[in-house]
Amino acid sequence: MSNKPAYYGGEPVRESVLGYGSQSITEHEKEAVLEALEGDYITRGPTVDEFEERVAEMVGVEHAVATTSGTTALHLAGDAAGFGSGDEVITTPLTFTSTAHVATYNDATPVFADIDPHRRALDPDAVREQVSEDTVGLVPMHYAGHPADIEGLLDVADDHDLTVIWDACHAFGGTWRDEAIGAQRDMAMFSFHPVKNITTGEGGMVVTDDNELAERLRRLRSFDMEYDPAGHENEPWYQVTEGVGYNYNVTDIQAALGLAQLDRLEEFKRCRDEIIDRYDEAFATIDGIRTPPDPVESDPMYHLYAAEISEAFGCGREEFVNAMHAENIGVQVHYVPLHYHPFFQEEYGYEQGIFPETERVYERLVSLPLHPEMSPSDIGDVIDAVCRLYDFHAE
Repeated sequence: MSNKPAYYGGEPVRESVLGYGSQSITEHEKEAVLEALEGDYITRGPTVDEFEERVAEMVGVEHAVATTSGTTALHLAGDAAGFGSGDEVITTPLTFTSTAHVATYNDATPVFADIDPHRRALDPDAVREQVSEDTVGLVPMHYAGHPADIEGLLDVADDHDLTVIWDACHAFGGTWRDEAIGAQRDMAMFSFHPVKNITTGEGGMVVTDDNELAERLRRLRSFDMEYDPAGHENEPWYQVTEGVGYNYNVTDIQAALGLAQLDRLEEFKRCRDEIIDRYDEAFATIDGIRTPPDPVESDPMYHLYAAEISEAFGCGREEFVNAMHAENIGVQVHYVPLHYHPFFQEEYGYEQGIFPETERVYERLVSLPLHPEMSPSDIGDVIDAVCRLYDFHAE
């Protein structure tokens, strides 16, 4: 095979596309789902309870409330926290849009603060600058699975009496100071989308130690319905809605899949760590690639291998992405900063140029494939594609 990159007329390193993420489903998961399908309940049944209890135990919290997605988990968390009109909620612009919808879904205002470029997560000092008399909440995101500055952000929250909702969609299975990600106050939420660290197909979870928040989350998840109102003990049919709730109930089918995936969590982490080690070793001598940052007092379970491509590599991020796609390597960029999006510009007056660290990181970011279904040959293809592009520009 010619060493010329496919983008410049050579042959691709592989024939089929390798996605940046993928679910890993075995006979173990299939058997669990089939058992759920053959049971008496396929939604809102005992398997959901078991899944919630197991996640709560793993994270080390009192309560886990399953929802239909990471997005609905964020929605419920913001609603349970009492965010509303006139409130401001500070979050990161380097995230998926759902993070900011903790505020918007609840008629509050999302306020962005710049990032710490090492962690690629909210910078506590930048957060302090954005706090106002209307600020009620803080929604940090653990980018790629690397924990945000948890201690620094909690200090800000304590100083200003802010409710903290940790967007841990990328971080399930990781730890910080030997404590599970998600165990920190007040609430945290996970996503179980197919490309995340475990999957339920679609699904999410809110975890908390707060009894009142947990009760509120459970009621909101199911129509804000009182199923056993006082004074109607002899009327088992009498159920009443007490507010605006939602139908974010999870099926036992999803929960069965989730339980089976939890059985493989250590396997998934080991696979991801091995891929990261191979990438780090292969790219250590290549100029112009910044590999993911070293963990800070943590053992992350990385959802993404997000590298940064600088001019020293020989080409910019745009060419790098298109060159990888030409090699059938499905890289991705996480994310277009939220203050670039028309919705946040038109609704809240944001514009490009106001968060320099976020923008500097974004201009170089690219996520390489990272998931347990990758074979040694798949990993080698990614490395070969990156190296041949670098060598082409170095000649």
